[in-house]
Amino acid sequence: MKRKLSFLLVAMLLLGSLGLQAFAAEDWLTLRVEIFDRSIAGFNVEDNMQLRYIQEKFGDPNKIKVQFVPVSRWDEGEILTTQLGGGIAPDICLTYNGELVNQYIDMGGLYQLDDLLAQYAPNLTAFLGEELLGYGQKDTDGDGVKEQYIVPARRISVANVGNFIRGDWLEKLGLEKPATVDEFIAYLYAAKEANLGGQNTIPFFFDLYEADPIFNAKRWIDTYVDFTKVTEEDWFAYNKNHEMLPGALEGFRVLNKLYHDGVLYENFAMDDDNANDSNLVQGYFGFFSQQPDQPWRFDKNYQKEMEKNVPGAYWTTTNPFVNASLNKTLHDVYAPNGMNIFIPAWVKEETAVAAVKLLDWMSVYENMFFLQNGVEGKNYLAVNEDGIPVQVQGTDVVADEYKMHAGDVCFIANGLYYGSPEKNAKALSIPFAGYEDEVIASYADSLTDTWTQVSFPITIQADNDYGAMVKSKQGEFLTAIITCAPEEVDKVYDEYMKTILETGAAQMIEEFRAAYQSGDYRGTFPGGE
Repeated sequence: MKRKLSFLLVAMLLLGSLGLQAFAAEDWLTLRVEIFDRSIAGFNVEDNMQLRYIQEKFGDPNKIKVQFVPVSRWDEGEILTTQLGGGIAPDICLTYNGELVNQYIDMGGLYQLDDLLAQYAPNLTAFLGEELLGYGQKDTDGDGVKEQYIVPARRISVANVGNFIRGDWLEKLGLEKPATVDEFIAYLYAAKEANLGGQNTIPFFFDLYEADPIFNAKRWIDTYVDFTKVTEEDWFAYNKNHEMLPGALEGFRVLNKLYHDGVLYENFAMDDDNANDSNLVQGYFGFFSQQPDQPWRFDKNYQKEMEKNVPGAYWTTTNPFVNASLNKTLHDVYAPNGMNIFIPAWVKEETAVAAVKLLDWMSVYENMFFLQNGVEGKNYLAVNEDGIPVQVQGTDVVADEYKMHAGDVCFIANGLYYGSPEKNAKALSIPFAGYEDEVIASYADSLTDTWTQVSFPITIQADNDYGAMVKSKQGEFLTAIITCAPEEVDKVYDEYMKTILETGAAQMIEEFRAAYQSGDYRGTFPGGE
C-alpha cells in the first residue's frame, strides 16, 4: 500500500513538474532573428557559440528564445523580398539593400521604432549617436517630421582612401613630405628627372584597382574646386559630376601637362590589376592612392615584395591635396551607417520590444566584445595592453565548437569595436606586423578634413536610367582631356560637358537637386563650417 502511495505521489509530482514546464515554455517568447549564411565550413549558423552566449546572457533572463533564421548572404535581397511579401520574414531583418527598405517604408511595411528606442534602448542610442540614427529616419507624411524605421549598424571605420608616396625617394631627393599640391608636383618632376625608378619611372599613378576613371581622379579634381562658388545645394546636385564644378577645369589643365611631361602614368585609365601590381612591386611607382592599409596588406605583399626588388624602398602616407579655397585636404569617407536593421510592421508589440531589447543588450561593450572576439585561448590567445585581442586564430584552425562570424552575429557594428577611435585604429594595425605605425598614421591622414559621401534615401530615377551612360562618357572625357594637345584642353572640356549633360547628367542633376531641397539626402558639404 505504501509502495502504491509512493508511486502515485511520484507520478503526481512528475505530472506537476511537466505541467509547470509546459506552462513555463508557453510563457516564453520566441524571437526570430535573421543571420547571413556564408557557408563557412564547420560553422552552424543556427547553433553556435555566439548564439548560445546570447541565449544564456540575454534570452534566459528575459524568457526569450532567440532563434537565428539563416539567409544566404549572396541572395539576401531576393530572399528577404520574398519573405516580406509573404509576411513570413523574421522579427529582426537585416539587409545592405537600402533601396529595398525604403520601398517598404513607403508601403508601410516597417515598424516605427521611435517610442521603443526611447523606452528600451539607452545603450543602443548612445552607441549609435544622433547623427547615425538619422540615416534610419524618414518623413513619410510630408509634414517635415522624420520617424525612425531603421536601426543603422555603426560602421566602425569610415576611412576610405589613403595616399602613399615613396619615402625612400623623398630621402634621395632631400625633400620633406609634400604639404601642398605645388610641393607634390615638384616631387613628381624631381623623381622623374632623377629616374628614381629606372627607365620605367612612373612618378604619379591615381588608383590601383578602381575601374572608374573619374573616381580615380576625383580627389585631384576636388583639390581645385573653388568652394567660394559652390553652395551646399550645388554639391549634392553635382555629386556624380564633380568635373562640372567651378575650378575643376584648372585641375584638368594641370593633369594634361603632367601627362605630356611624362609624369602621369601613360596608362592611367587602364584597368589591369596584374600590370599595376607589377609596376608597384618593381618599384616603378612614386605615388598611388588606395585603401588606407593597402601597401602593407599581406595578401598582395606590396611592401615586402618591393623590398625584395628594391632594397630600402618603402611607402609612407602623405597628405598633399590641399584645397586652396578651403585650406583643407578634403578626404571623402564612407557614410557612418552599415547594415540596415528593421522590424516588419506586422510583428506584435511584445516581440518588437524583445527585438529592441536584444539590440540594446548587443550594444553593451562586454557583450559586443564577446560576440566579436570569442573566447580567449580559443579564438584569440591573449589581449594586449590596450585590451585588444592579439594572435587571432583563423576559422581554418579553430575547432568547430568555437567557430564564429563577428560581423554577422554582432550585426549592430560593421567592424571590430574597442571603445575609442584610437584603439580601433590600433586594432586595425595589428595584422600588419612591422608596419603598425605606418598603418595607424595612414588611417589618421585619411580621416583629416573629412566629408561624408553623398547618398539619398529615395530612388533617384534619373540615376538609374542614365547613370551608367554618364559614367561611360566621363571615362571617355577624362582620357580625352588628359591626352589631348594642351591648346585643346578648354575645347575638349566644353564639348564633353555638353555631351555628358545631354547623355542624362542634366536630368540626374535636376533630381539630385530636388531631393536635396526636399530634405531627402545624406552626407556632408566640405565647404561648411
